[in-house]
Amino acid sequence: MTSIIERLGIEHIPSSMRHGRIMYQFTLWFASNLTVADYALGPILYMLGLPIPWLVLALVLGNVLGSLLVGLLAAMGPTYGYPQIMISRAAYGRIGNLPFAVANWISTLGWFSVNAIIGGYIINYIDPAIPLYVAILITVLTQFIIALFGYDIIHRSEYILSIILGIMFAVSLALALSKPYLLSTYVRSTSFNPFDFAIALATVFSYIMSWGPYASDYSRYLPENTSRLKIIAYAALGGILASLWSEVVGFAVSAATGNTSGLPTVLVQFMGNYGIVYAIIAVIALFLGALAANVLNIYTNSLSALAIYNRARRWQALIAGAIVGTIMAVLGGLNFVGYYEGFLLFLDYWITPWIGILLVMFYVNKIRDWRLVENGPKAIWKALLAYIIGLLISVPFMNLNAVTGGLIPFTGPVANALGGADISYFISFIATSIIYLLFMSGKQ
Repeated sequence: MTSIIERLGIEHIPSSMRHGRIMYQFTLWFASNLTVADYALGPILYMLGLPIPWLVLALVLGNVLGSLLVGLLAAMGPTYGYPQIMISRAAYGRIGNLPFAVANWISTLGWFSVNAIIGGYIINYIDPAIPLYVAILITVLTQFIIALFGYDIIHRSEYILSIILGIMFAVSLALALSKPYLLSTYVRSTSFNPFDFAIALATVFSYIMSWGPYASDYSRYLPENTSRLKIIAYAALGGILASLWSEVVGFAVSAATGNTSGLPTVLVQFMGNYGIVYAIIAVIALFLGALAANVLNIYTNSLSALAIYNRARRWQALIAGAIVGTIMAVLGGLNFVGYYEGFLLFLDYWITPWIGILLVMFYVNKIRDWRLVENGPKAIWKALLAYIIGLLISVPFMNLNAVTGGLIPFTGPVANALGGADISYFISFIATSIIYLLFMSGKQ
């Protein structure tokens, strides 16, 4: 490392600059998933009322499948030496990839502003004398500085945060589970409801897999001969354990308090019942969780910006993203978060079919020449057409009304027949992968 501040952006990482510890794949995805967003899924699962065995299956299966996709994408980083959204060029073409870069820029910017709002409210909760906009600025500045230093400092920060957050969430879970009547408040169905199970599975899966477009951003500096299997295992395991942990804490706190709002203040108030020290632990954990996730949001946002307009520098893209994200956060406020998250979850529909094509390209067709990123075709129509067809096939399975909290009042006929269960993420992934494989058969 020639400088403490990362000097590269979306350029190819030469062999002379390759370095890193594979363990950091675990700690990065562990820390970034011990967050409010994951915690808030727990109350949703609580309200579904699934029988415990089926609830556990949905939790485990959703997190395993989603985290496995992230691991498979992360394993592409050392081979290509590019960020994930740039690797996408090898599948879709240099110009054909632009819509995905734009979608990822919007999505990462949106999640950055949401986490900035949460971080700001936590600071404001600690000291109400600090105006919310000042608290948001403090939050953004902290996250911006870490992201500015770049790849190495991000990994080291996430390593430290993984330890701190692991301890704090362990305390939270222990307190929640100490309630002898914990599950007595859980109103669960006496029989298996496949529709509710599908909702639970899709809810868990859709969140964790949404990290997919970030994956290789944090593995691209690893030596090219790094074991792909180890990268997959470390990255996936970090995501699985942290996401499961956060969601179980959210579920347990809902069971212990009867409050299913998913608001971070519920956790603070619950732990505050055991003393001020525990309330402080909750506040710190929530703030650091937002920090761990948001550093990745703004860093990946800057790389997506460069994939759209490569004449800027990484620090310029970071500043632009931080300014726009801060304005969105200040104007938004906490009351807007629910609606805004609905819009962002709607954007996540683009991810699974995009992932499907990348995985077939890399693992089945074995297209692994990093030079395709810069020198490949302008557009690869077979991939783009497969993507469009696969996404259209999944539309009848979508329940935009539920996903967006009523923001987009559309429920596909199949989703409606399934009792509102949205399994479109799985359908688009499978359909796009198969169509792309058929289109590419016999030709690389």
